[in-house]
Amino acid sequence: MKAKPAVPGFDGPRKTALESIRLFCVQCMGGSFALVAECPSVDCIFYPYRSGAIEPGASRRLLRVIRSYCDACAPGGDVAACTAGKNYLDLSPCPVWPYRMGRSPYYSAEAREQRRARAISLFGIATQEANSAPRIDGTREGGTSGHPPSSSNKKESSPWIK
Repeated sequence: MKAKPAVPGFDGPRKTALESIRLFCVQCMGGSFALVAECPSVDCIFYPYRSGAIEPGASRRLLRVIRSYCDACAPGGDVAACTAGKNYLDLSPCPVWPYRMGRSPYYSAEAREQRRARAISLFGIATQEANSAPRIDGTREGGTSGHPPSSSNKKESSPWIK
């Protein structure tokens, strides 16, 4: 007896969004993991994620990245009607198909709302505003820490400078 699929309409294995992008890149390069590392398509939206890790400076909003790819790929931009989640002849299903709507199909609407509320309570911001992780040095992308420049005269407070 065939097991019920994790996502109705999808014939592929259950993967995370990042794993799905990695598998997409492997399929794009003819199944060769070595060729994925040497991918020449630097303009591809999946290029920063091809190794299975998020490169520095790339968006951490993987579901939005997948949705924007699917918007461009789907005929007429109708991602809901996309049929690439099924096996077709000798072609395997599109690995990013479950995420085509811009949300994870593995979480219910209630679970998504609980996760969103928890993130807001922990971080004090809506998760939609947090597009990237903070830098290690604590500064924003503009290069400042967000604190106003010190207006005190350091020459007067330092005993070594006259």
